[in-house]
This record gives sequence, C-alpha cells and structure tokens, in this order.
Amino acid sequence: MTGARIDRQLLLILYILALILLREWLIPVIELTNSDHLTLFLLFVALSFFLALIKAKWWIVVPTKIIFIVVATHYVFFEKVLFTKETLVYVSGDFLSNAPIIMNGDWESITNPFRTVLFFALLWMTTYLIRHWIEVRKSILLFYIMTILFIAFIDTFGGYAAGGAIFRIMVTGLLLLGLLAITRLAEKHNTSVPTGAFLAISVPLLFAVVVSGTLANILPKQDPIWPDPLPYFESFVQGSGEGGVAKSGYDTNDSTLGGSFVQDSTLVIEAKVANEQYWKIETKNTYTSKGWEQVSVDDSQTSYTPGMEIGEIASQGNVDAAAQQLADLKVSEDFSFIVYPYGMNKVYATKDVVFQYLEGAGKYSTEIEGKEGVLDSYQVEFTEPDYSLKKLRATRMEDFSEVAEDLTQYLQLPEQLPERVEELAKNITENQESVYEKTKAIEKYFGRNGYVYTQQGVAIPKAGDDYVDQFLFDTKQGYCDNFSTSMVVMLRSIDIPARWVKGFAPGEFVLNDEGEKVYQITNNEAHSWVEAYMPGIGWMPYEPTIGFSSLTDIEYDIELNLDDTLTPEVKKPEQPKKEQAEKTVKADRNFKNSEIFKTMGTWIRNNMWIIGVIVLIVIFAGWRIFVSRVKWLPKVLVYVHRTKQEDWLTFTKRYNSLLKQLDRSGLKRATGMTLSDYATSVDNYFGGERMKMLTTAYEKGFYGGNITEHEWVVLREIWEDLINRSSG
Repeated sequence: MTGARIDRQLLLILYILALILLREWLIPVIELTNSDHLTLFLLFVALSFFLALIKAKWWIVVPTKIIFIVVATHYVFFEKVLFTKETLVYVSGDFLSNAPIIMNGDWESITNPFRTVLFFALLWMTTYLIRHWIEVRKSILLFYIMTILFIAFIDTFGGYAAGGAIFRIMVTGLLLLGLLAITRLAEKHNTSVPTGAFLAISVPLLFAVVVSGTLANILPKQDPIWPDPLPYFESFVQGSGEGGVAKSGYDTNDSTLGGSFVQDSTLVIEAKVANEQYWKIETKNTYTSKGWEQVSVDDSQTSYTPGMEIGEIASQGNVDAAAQQLADLKVSEDFSFIVYPYGMNKVYATKDVVFQYLEGAGKYSTEIEGKEGVLDSYQVEFTEPDYSLKKLRATRMEDFSEVAEDLTQYLQLPEQLPERVEELAKNITENQESVYEKTKAIEKYFGRNGYVYTQQGVAIPKAGDDYVDQFLFDTKQGYCDNFSTSMVVMLRSIDIPARWVKGFAPGEFVLNDEGEKVYQITNNEAHSWVEAYMPGIGWMPYEPTIGFSSLTDIEYDIELNLDDTLTPEVKKPEQPKKEQAEKTVKADRNFKNSEIFKTMGTWIRNNMWIIGVIVLIVIFAGWRIFVSRVKWLPKVLVYVHRTKQEDWLTFTKRYNSLLKQLDRSGLKRATGMTLSDYATSVDNYFGGERMKMLTTAYEKGFYGGNITEHEWVVLREIWEDLINRSSG
C-alpha cells in the first residue's frame, strides 16, 4: 500500500471504528444463517487489523492467518483447539471431498467446514480492502454507504430487525468519515495533526452525532402521508401491480395467478370448534393456462333458510348423523357468503337470511331482505366425512361411465397445454390401479421431488407460457395456488374429474376464557386445494401443498402389509434422448472426477506420515530459497526486464526493484533520507556514480515531468551492473 502514513495511534482508532462497522455486517449474517461463533470471526478481523497496525511482513501475516483459520474451523466443528490424528484425517478428507464438488459446479453440496474456510477467506479480502480505503484512499464513504444499504435491505426483506444497528452505524460511520476527512485535509496542506488534536476534534463530533441521533429516536414522529411503496414495487415487478398491491386474503379474481404477495395478519374469522377444519368458500372449473375462471354450465340456484338441511356432502351418504358437531363462527370481514367445513348439514343465524346456493361454484351467498347481505356471526352444524379405504381402493377408471352426473366441465383443459404435463401425470400414476391411488400418487408427488413452498419470487407466466408447465418443470417453487392448480390439471389430463377449491386453512387455535378452542383465521390463511371425484363416493378433498396436512379421515378397513403403501414411489418422466445422453455424459464425468479425488483422499489418509515429511522438506526448501533470494533474484530480474520495452514505465519499475534489492542486501535507506542522499551512500559503498545517475534520471521524470529525453539503453546497463553487484 502507498500513500502518506497515518499516525499509529490514530490508525488504531480508525481500525476500531472499522471493526464496529464490519461487526454490523457479521451480526445479521450469523443470525440469519444460524452460523453462531460471531466472536471467532470478530477475532479474525481484529487479528487482521492488529497485524496491519504493527506493519508485520507478509511472510508473518499469511501463515498467522492460515493457522488461525484452521484452528478456528477445527474448534467450530470439533469444539477443540488442538488437533488430534483423527480430526486431522477428517479435516483433510473433508477439504479434499470439496474439490470434485467445485469442479462440477455443485456449490450447494459444499461441506460446512469448507464453507467456513471460504467465509474466513472473504473476511480476509474484506479487511484488506478496508485497510486500502483507510490508509490509501483515506475515505470510507463507499463502505459506509454499502453498510447502510445492506442493513436496510435485510431489514426490509429479511427477518433481521435493524433498529439498534442503524443508530450504531450512523454514529460509527460519521465519526470515521470525520476523522478521515481531517486526515485528507492535513495531507493536502502537507502538515500533520497530533493524535491529541484528533481526539479533541472527535469528542465534539461524537457528542453531536450521538445527541442528534438520540433526539431523532425519542422525539415524536408524524405518521407517513404516503403508504409504503415497497409492496407495490414488489408486486409491480412481479407482474401483479397494475391494480394495486397483491396481498394475502380471499380474492374473487383468479384469472392471473403467480407473483409474490404481502402478508396480512388481519383477523378474518374466529371459529369455536372442537377440531381444526378446512373452511370452504367456492370452487372454479375452467383453467385458462394463466389462472382460473368460473364458466357457468348451470346457473340454477337453490334457496335455503337457517335450520334447513343443507350441504352437498350430506347428500352423498358419507356423513354419520350420530356424530354431528357445531362450529360457532364470528366473521370480521364483510363477506356476502358463508365459509363452511366439509360435512355441513345445517346453518343457524340470528338474522332473517336466505342462503342462495350456486351449484356450479359450490358457493352459498347470503341475502338479507332480498339483497346481498353480510352475516357477522352464524353457526354451522356438520359431521366430518369418514371415507372407507376399502371403497376408495375399489374405484376404477371404467366406473366413471356409470356416473349419472355430468362431469365434463371438470375435465376441461386448454388446447395449448404442453404435452409433457400429461406425460408426467401418466408416469406418476402408471403403476396405480384405482382412481384413489392415482390421485394420491399425484398429491404426494410434489413432496418427494424437490418442490419448494415459498411466497416470494414466484414466477408469473409470460404470454406464451403455461402456469402449470412453468411450475412443474422450470421453477418448482410457489405457494398453494401453484400446487393445487398443478394437481387439478394433471388429474384432468389422465381423465380424473377434479376442481379447484378456494377458502381458508384451519388457522391457529387459542383457548378462550371458558377453556374452549377458538381458531383464529387471518388473511394469511387464505388457501386453495383440490377436490377429485371418486366413482361411487363423490367429491373428496386433497392437499398437495407442501407444509399443509390433509384433514380427511380415512377408515383403514382392510388389512395392510408392512410393505404396502398407498402411494408407491413414482417413476420420473422419461427425458428426451438428446437430453438423456447429455445427462449421462455429465454423470459419467462427475463420477470419474469423484472417483479420482476419492482415490487421492484414500491414499493421503493412508500415508499421512509420508506427506508430513514431504511437507516439511518443501517448507524447509522454500524457506532456504526465500532467505537466499538476495543472491539469485537479481539474475531473474535482469532476465525479465531485458525483454521489456525501453521507456519511462519500465525504468521506474527497474529503479524501484533496485531499491528493494539494495534494502535486502543490507544497504537500508534511513527514515527521512532523500533519494539523492541515499544514492550518494550507495555509490560510496560500490564506488563510482552509477546510483546517482539513475536517481537523477528518476527525479527528472518524477518531479520534473521529463519522461522522454533519456538514454534508456545506458540506464538499463547501469541498472544491471548495480543490481548484479548487490547480490555479492
């Protein structure tokens, strides 16, 4: 590093402030990754700054840091400071195992010890960069801005609360900026400021920053005039921001699915019920390749009044009348419909209300005095459906021909649906006989094949893309709409009638004052799932979304073998021949790489003493070569520089290399000695005026700006003579 040197006491203060700023980077990284051992990483940063403060040579710095990294990594994973033979073998084998992983580009498979070493290496580079900003640039503004942006970003988008961190960053960063600004001014005017003067200046600066920051925190603040624009920008970028901010909750418009949404914990329903239930609102029948619509096949409505027999499940003979339950619901939203559990028999309300049941959508709208109305509370009498596994496993595809109900609308698919969706569904279900087992195979497919549940960064299909195809084969991540829609489409592609269901998940329960379970359902519980038609049984709910549990009760009324599974492992879809060949070649290459490194690792573990001896010999030989460089390095430098172009840039490099070589040979330049005085002392040692001639040419170019009018060949010959003499 070059540049005017900073007083060591001031440099210590600057390094401490930089350590505090870097700590604000480490805390959220450690917290969000559950890595722990913050102290070890801070000690490494402090060690790096300490070695820089004492101006330690590189051959001391590098081994010291490497030893610290190895010992710290060993301590983290073995909770021991000193190595044993067993841990040494394990660590060396672990590091070697990462070589084929890196070569193959499989970064997610890197082991945790090796990740730790890489993180230490990153800290190593970061501390060097901070030193450059402090000692050379004398400006930490870029690092300060990056720190603020980083903390603000993870506070906004992550789970880290940066309230106190913002204040610490502000105080530390502004103090650091102020001290470095004074240093730059002193350097500009070619003067020095004593450390005491810096402290005298920094104390008022620190006082002003702390007081202003404290006042900003404790003084009352006016509420924002404008709503938070971040959710809108998020939504707009992901394609759902044209009409406003996409947030969790029930919405009637499902024509365009996908995109992230903002969480909304607003309480919607309080349900006093014995057990958790899925709360159904409606179904939709038409998939458009981008979302869902309800295309009316039958607009007929059936009217019910409170206390009347009601519910489609009750009419199918799956309800045990002796096991009736009661759900007491209080609704906070202005819903002009009811939400209801499976097995609903009757609805009770205090208001004079009429329930209009729309057959196609399965939705019960509420009318009060002849117009759309809202119920804030009502009771639902229901019996939880209980399905016979024997009957379910007896369902056959050919049984659909005997179903009286017209199920055509629940087999609808868009003409442009990619063929690989149907091929995948067939491959998943090809070994299943019953309709039920085929449906269960698709339901469980997602949890066994690497799909991820997430509410952020969910793709929205472009004009020519299909929503289901994109999720199944490209992104493999999304929330309930992705999973449920994909299951419905795959079922329909193999001729199993299915429909898309909207409603609310069970929510979280609390105990009221009477000790009764009350389930609190918020907008975050808005959910979608699947209903598939089982011949001879009727519509049955299924839950394909990862992280959600199906609430369907099944009576195991048949004998099951221990190896008998309702949903055997599915066969993955066959890849095209070209793609399959490419994967085979890549797999072979990866296997060969892994085998090579595995063989190497085995040999190393079995010959540790040989490797130890070789390492010691190499270290000793390297040390001898290094300490004797004063004798052999000049010949190398002469050989290298003879091939370079004769100009000012080459001359300056030669001159600086000569200064370093003279220093190594014992002709050290005293502190404060000018180049001319040093040249005189060198010439007195060797005789003649060669060093003075080189120094005069260097000063003419460096200070006088004359970088062309020189005898470059003559200067090179003089330089070669001097640097060769220095080796003696």
